Amino acid sequence: MRRLWIALALLAFLLGASLTNAWYAQRLTGDMREGLSQAQHLAEQGDWGRAEALTRQVYEDWQNHHFYFHTFMRHSDTDQVLRAFRTVLEYLQLQEPDQYNAANADLVAQLELLAEMEQATVVNVL
Repeated sequence: MRRLWIALALLAFLLGASLTNAWYAQRLTGDMREGLSQAQHLAEQGDWGRAEALTRQVYEDWQNHHFYFHTFMRHSDTDQVLRAFRTVLEYLQLQEPDQYNAANADLVAQLELLAEMEQATVVNVL
């Protein structure tokens, strides 16, 4: 009977850790997506300098959580996000609105998908 309780406690701990990880990933990427959306709004208003500064700040946040993302996420997914950040920053420097808007939308979508992969949903479990 004691083994059963230990197994149940271990299972409960792992479920809690998994749900905490999903919440944390959603919170981190949500803040980043919000910052990128604000930067896009600034770029649409022609304030390219502030848009670039805000995007760089979001990129620094990504880099500050690099260990977490590379520990708990697939490396190919985190590498795609890194490439997308560099693309977005390049288009910001060039002040190319069409390419920037497309690259930024792609980056936001990749961050959303990164967090979505960690959520406890039927699609992810099956």
